[in-house]
Amino acid sequence: MLQTQGNERSKVTLAAMLSGGHTRVGFAVLQQLTTVPLSFDPALSQIDNNLRLVAALGHVEELRRQLAANPELREPRVFPSAAQTATAHALLAEQGMDESKPIAVFITQTFIAQRKSWRAERFHAVAETLAREYGMQIVFVGTKGDVAAIDELRAPLTMPTANLAGRTGILELAAVLQLADVALTLDTGPMHLARAVRLPMVIIAPAWSPAVEWLPLGNPRARILKNAEMPAATPEYIIDEVSVAEVEQNLRELLKLHPPRSFHWRA
Repeated sequence: MLQTQGNERSKVTLAAMLSGGHTRVGFAVLQQLTTVPLSFDPALSQIDNNLRLVAALGHVEELRRQLAANPELREPRVFPSAAQTATAHALLAEQGMDESKPIAVFITQTFIAQRKSWRAERFHAVAETLAREYGMQIVFVGTKGDVAAIDELRAPLTMPTANLAGRTGILELAAVLQLADVALTLDTGPMHLARAVRLPMVIIAPAWSPAVEWLPLGNPRARILKNAEMPAATPEYIIDEVSVAEVEQNLRELLKLHPPRSFHWRA
């Protein structure tokens, strides 16, 4: 079963054929190398496209039964270990975060060529509202290359903040997210980790990226704010069509459904 869709697809398909596998299902460029070739359906999400691999192997009815019984099976999950969770606790304590008080994670940086940014002053306004109304502390996460940009963004804020950019591996970051109450995030990699630990979140989505491809459509813990459509991003594009008021209202609604410091919803 071949599910990679990167530039290495043909190499992986050829390796599977040479290994002697009798059934080779995949999204292959050279479809003659597979026994059950599939073509990517842009009308479906990445997850639903990958679930087609299971169906192609003859498990259609079982797949339908399992998804009908538990729609959450469509959602990715990660499970940090006790050691990774201990690292997350230590990192939060090191930066002065009090875990008896609410924590919001902000994911504010993406690769610049992706054109998925939201203005710093808007992040500031939302952070101050969360601190004033819920006593939130703000934890910023990202890559090592995001450290300086995050420090610049958080400098004007009046509530306790932490910058964990570049301080975690993937599962340590998942553990940090698991200790938070809510997230405000751009459409970027760490958003999928927040999704996988069932963290309620508001996603600020760009107009040029198809929502069906990666965003968690139909997830009751995710509010996707995508207020425009365009075929491609212009060089100066910023997600100005998503307002502070809209973000704040959706965060309030999520926090009403999942009150801060109540962890029963992650079970």
